[in-house]
Amino acid sequence: MHLSINFLNIAPTLFVLQVKDRHNTNKITIYDIAQKLGLSASTVSRALQNNPLINEETRNKVQELAVEMNYVPNWIASSLRKKRSNILGLIVPRTSMYFQSTAISGIQHEAHKYGFSIVIGQSDETVAMEKELVHTFFSLRVDGLLAVSSMFTTNFDHFSPFIRNNIPLVFYDRVPLDFPGYTITGDDFKGGYLATEHLIQQGCKRIAHYAGVLTCNLYQQRLAGYKAALSKYKVPFDESLVYVHNLTLDAGAEAARQIFAGSSLPDGLFAANDSSAVAFIQEARRKGIKVPEQVKVVGYSNDLSSRIISPSLSTIEQSGYKMGEKAVETLVQLINKDEKIKVTKNFVFEVELIQRESSGR
Repeated sequence: MHLSINFLNIAPTLFVLQVKDRHNTNKITIYDIAQKLGLSASTVSRALQNNPLINEETRNKVQELAVEMNYVPNWIASSLRKKRSNILGLIVPRTSMYFQSTAISGIQHEAHKYGFSIVIGQSDETVAMEKELVHTFFSLRVDGLLAVSSMFTTNFDHFSPFIRNNIPLVFYDRVPLDFPGYTITGDDFKGGYLATEHLIQQGCKRIAHYAGVLTCNLYQQRLAGYKAALSKYKVPFDESLVYVHNLTLDAGAEAARQIFAGSSLPDGLFAANDSSAVAFIQEARRKGIKVPEQVKVVGYSNDLSSRIISPSLSTIEQSGYKMGEKAVETLVQLINKDEKIKVTKNFVFEVELIQRESSGR
């Protein structure tokens, strides 16, 4: 299997990397487009790049015909000539995750401002696909790489093609353990602390925690914040109340069934994402357990689901859109190597508790 890009770059924008047969090559060239329109090849080339020297009417004609003829530009040859591709690679676990979709919006907006296009690859939470995407983006000669590690990524060795060749690499949100480079994260320790402290202040004395897989920096820090709040308020830590899973709806529901089958019901739950918190609330409703009267719940990320579930979900806001913008800003500064600009190596966003019905008295 070989990865290639099946899109036309007619403006700085965002594209999704897809799998395509390497033998299914496109034979259309700029010379074919030029011949059909009676233009020079250089005019067609500039029109495809939105060069302002080409009038809008001509640009539109060229771009429309290019789409009609299924023209695919040769990115590699172009980047070799210009020594820059104006493409940024982006690896995320899944574009369907609410936090990632908002971060991608910020990334696309900021990249467009700087004249870069974004190509996205999804790791699907697998290290194997993450490795393949790293090598694909390296082969595509992207100018820099943004990455969110999979939940199961334990080191950053497979990112070495970028590190060894001094191609800018920035991790945001999830970061491999001991990564020494540039990172953009939320204050996950504080988020875990605020969520747990809020439950304690609402009267909870036995607080369960849904933790993500603990190879991941986010969930280590959120668990540490949870423990710190318990310690501060002298609430005993009970390891049996920590449920480690992949934080999906199904995993959250299964953990809820385990909790409800126990002999003693917790009076609070801090879930390390909103999906698993929503699953808990839905399962509680099926069991006739009232939220927040019997169990108060706080999630994490401020997903859309947190606002439409009943009762509405208290959660931690972590500014996905702004994080995406900051990640691109940092990467572009590294690409441009402007010595006048001091680039923050490890930028941390503040987080905020949003109180809704699920944790009310």
